[in-house]
Order: sequence, then structure tokens, then C-alpha cells
Amino acid sequence: MSDPPPADHAARAPPVTASEPIGRTLGRFARLGGGYWSLRRARLLTAALLVLTVLQVVLAIRLNLWNADLFDALERRDGDQVLAQSLVFLALVAGTMVVNVLHLEARRRLQIDWRDWLTARVADAWLDRGRQHQLALLPGAPTNPDARIAEDIRLVTESLPDLAHSLFYCLLLLVGFVSILWGLSGVVTVAAAGSSFELPGYFVWLALLYSGVGVFVAFLLGRPLVQATDQRQTAEANFRFGLVRDREEAESIALLAAEPDERRRLARLFRAIIDSWRYQTRGLRGLTLFSSAYSTLAAVFPILIAAPRYLAAEMTLGGLMQTAQAFQQVTAALSWPIDNFPRLAEAVASMERILTLRETLAAIEREAREPNHAIEVVATGGSALAFRDVTIADASGAVLFRGISAVVEPGEHVLILGDPRLARTLFKVVAGVWPWGGGRVELPDDAAVSFLPATLHLPADTLRAVLAYPDEALAPSDAACTAALARVGLAHLASELATDQDWTRQLDPSERQRLGFARLLLRRPRWICLEEPGEVLETEAERALVATLLSDIPGVTLIVASHRAELEALYERTLRLEPASDGRVFVRDSRPPRIRPSPPRWPTIERIRQGFGEDPR
Repeated sequence: MSDPPPADHAARAPPVTASEPIGRTLGRFARLGGGYWSLRRARLLTAALLVLTVLQVVLAIRLNLWNADLFDALERRDGDQVLAQSLVFLALVAGTMVVNVLHLEARRRLQIDWRDWLTARVADAWLDRGRQHQLALLPGAPTNPDARIAEDIRLVTESLPDLAHSLFYCLLLLVGFVSILWGLSGVVTVAAAGSSFELPGYFVWLALLYSGVGVFVAFLLGRPLVQATDQRQTAEANFRFGLVRDREEAESIALLAAEPDERRRLARLFRAIIDSWRYQTRGLRGLTLFSSAYSTLAAVFPILIAAPRYLAAEMTLGGLMQTAQAFQQVTAALSWPIDNFPRLAEAVASMERILTLRETLAAIEREAREPNHAIEVVATGGSALAFRDVTIADASGAVLFRGISAVVEPGEHVLILGDPRLARTLFKVVAGVWPWGGGRVELPDDAAVSFLPATLHLPADTLRAVLAYPDEALAPSDAACTAALARVGLAHLASELATDQDWTRQLDPSERQRLGFARLLLRRPRWICLEEPGEVLETEAERALVATLLSDIPGVTLIVASHRAELEALYERTLRLEPASDGRVFVRDSRPPRIRPSPPRWPTIERIRQGFGEDPR
């Protein structure tokens, strides 16, 4: 297992940094996910949340008024009024419960619906025309796209609605309680520099000053949190990636007895988590110290300031408690950045990671369309597959091979020998997943090209679905699947067609490759590209399986990249790719004497009835 890169970087995309203003970051993310709010259901859920938030504030204001009425009744020792206010309180509690539950339901529906929409959008961009493969090859590309799609989108879609609700709630509280606090403050005379003046609503000015100082100090203390949180999320994603790799390569690690080395690698990855955790803790420490003192003082400060007026009988006990509560509500509303800075930092860091991934994928898409930087792959209406002076570059733009020209006519059986990396890359060019370079590839217009890579992907599903993959519409019958398995030497799996399991773990590499040949027999494509089948197959097995394709799919055009020159007699034509030191590729075209062997008869094939040559669909 190799360690993932230690940090994420955007490749060929506008850089995104944690030091950008939060407003700009939110604006850029709105361009990524704002389309969700063009949906009717999103607007309805948002409207419901706004109405319910207004009701929450109305209840909070009513509770503040009730607070004054209750304490005034207590001061008068009016038992009947205290009982009446108790009944009012029960009604307020019931209303608060109903509104909060409805708000919770609407908010969570919005969060999961937005996550569903955004996940589909980003995942579709990632899994589109080989972009997931190209991203892995791009120098400095964002690492761990799976974590960004699964975890970062979850964090953003859960955090932003909560933060937006709390911000809107605080703004409404500010509007509602400033007027209450202004009326309760009265007018005080302030003496300064030998003169005096009257200051109305002095509690409002104190609340603004108190909150302003608090927000400024909290911003200075919490500013490093965005970068610290981003580093921690990257370290966590790298550690998860290492664990997944160990799970996927469990057999190889066990056979090599490489567990000590893997433990050292995982310990090194986890050390990065510890370092980022400590960095984040340093940022949280100062912010927590300040916010603890700030919130504790906010509960006592207004009572101490208003106490002289109460002691001078200028204010009732109810007025004192109402003033203290209104002051706390105003300062709480103004202190929204202090209370939400850690979560806001986490959401901003996740937004940056999603944006970096999305913008890098968009940059790959743009480059793939640039004629001077991309290989043109087109269907021209012809019947042949043609390479016209193709240049192949790597993802950084460095030229690997150039001057490749060749034509494959329909129905030909072609063996490609020579540089294996060049042959594999040519297949990727034909598939449209390697855009870097120049020149032109003309595809046959009458049929799609099917590929059988050296490493075959098998989804965790029933064996029947694995045989049909990735064409869900294929739906082969059990008889067709059984016959195809028998033709490739896997008749013992015929009873497992309905079994749902991880076939990558159940089958060895040779069996997985045979399963790929069975897929081709079921699909019967007119053009097939095989990539190094001899990597996991013995020579005779490769010979037999290729012969099966040629006999069972009449008229097929077969292009095989292989290192086995001894199988040259199977094919009508051989293309030897010979790269020179300057990168120019010489294509040696020859037509050796051809021997077409009969397909094999595997030990169990006698139990399979004849007639597989009919279209199994």
C-alpha cells in the first residue's frame, strides 16, 4: 500500500484558500449548490422553515413579556395572578414544543434532500467519461474524492441549514428585543469632560459595545480554526483511505507477511491526525476560554448595571428581570459568530474541499474540449478504427508518444505487441478516458467498442447481475449465463447465479478474467479490445479463450494488446509498436501465417446443450 499525498491541492483550477472571506466562499458554494433552490420542494421547505422560525421568535418575545408579568405578580404577592401566569406559561411551553418539532421535521427533510441533490451532482461529475480515472492521474489533484463526496457534503448540507436558521433566528431576536430593551432602558444622564448629555436606550448601546468587543476578540482567536479544521479533515480522509487499501489488499498483505510495514504506515497516517488534532485544539483553547467568560458575564452584567435603578425604586422586579433577559437575548443575537465559529470553520473547510474537487473536474472537462491540448475522438461515419498522427501526453502535458498512425478494418483480428504502456494507453484513448495529447482517433460509427481490462471490476451483486454488468438492460437468461460460464471454464459457478456477494474476493484473478470473457460472449459486441489477458491467464488458457471469442462471435473485430508473441498465429495481423528515443512511435504492420485453433472443450462442457451461438438475449 502506498501512502496518499499529505495534502489536497487543486489542479488547473482556481485556488481555494482558507483565508478567503467567508462571504466569498459562501457565494462560490452557492454557485455549486444553489441550483437546488430552483426546485419547488426546496422553496416550500425553506418557506416553512422561515415561518416556523418567526413563530419561534414570537414565542420567545411573549416569554419575555410573561417573565415581567410573573415577577411583578410575585413582588405584589398576588396569588391569583401567579396562577394565571402559570397557565400562560403552560400554553407557551406547549406552543414551543409543537413549533420546535415541526421545525425539526422541516429542517431535516431539507438537509437530506439537499444532500441527495448535491451528492448526485458531484458524484455524477466525478463518474463521468472516465473523470474519476483522469483525476487520479492529474498531478496535485484533490485526494480522497470519496471522502469529499460522502463526508464533506454531509457536513455542509447538515451544518449550513442549521447555521442559516440560527443566523435568521438571531436577526429576528435582534429586531424584536432591541425595541423592548430600548423602552426598558429609559434615559440616563452621562457626564463627560465637564458637560453632560442625555443618552436614551443606554442598555442597547451597552449590548452593542459588549457584543462588538466579543465578536472582534473571538474572530482573532478563532481565525486559525478554518485551516486547522481543513488539515484535520484531510488527515482523517487519508487514514480512512489507508484502511480501505489494507482491506482491499488483505490477501496480498497476508501472503507477503507485510503486516508490520502496514502497521507502520497506518501509524504514520494516524500521527498526522494527532498533529492536526493538537493544532485544532490550540485554536479551540483560546476561543473556549474567551467564550466561557463572555457567556457567563452576559448573564450577570445587565443585572449589575440595572441594579441601582431597582434599588432606587425606579424599576420593578419584573422590569429588572425583563431587562436582564432582553439584554441577554440581544447580546446572544449579536454574538452569533462567537457561538458558531467552530462549526462555521468546519463547514467552510468542507465547502473548500468540495469546491476544489468540483472545480478540478470542471477544469479536466474544459481541457478535454481544447483541440490544442486534447486528442480528438470522433465517430466519422466510417467503418474502421483509425489513428491519425496521434500524440499521447501525460496529465501534466509532457509528451509520451507521438506520430502514431494505424487503421483497423472491421472483422480483423489484430495483435498489438511492443511497449505495453503504450498499448494500454491507446485503449484508454479509444475509450475516451485519456484526453491528453493531440491528433485524431476515428471510431467505427456502426458499433460501440467493448473493453476487457487486465484488472476487472466486479460489483458486489448477484452473479447474474455481474455477468450483465454494466448493461442492466441485457438481462440474460439463466440458460445463456450457464452456457457462457461453461464456454469459459466456469461451469462450476452456474449454480451461483442468484448468489449475492463480493465476487472480487470470492474469485481468483484468473477466474475473474474468465468471467470477463463470459460477459463478452453474452453481449456479443462487434468490436472488442482485450488488454493483456496474459497477465493473469496461462498461455494455453489465453489461446483457448481468444479462440472461443473468434468462433462464437462471427464477424467480431478483435484487438488484443499482449506480450505473448508466441500467440501471433491466432491473429490475422500484428502491429508492433516501437517507440524511439524522441518519443516517435514506429508501427510495424505484418500479417503472419494464421492458424485458427478450435475452441476448447472444458471438462464440464458435455453437460451444456449445443446452440449457444444464438443470441442469448
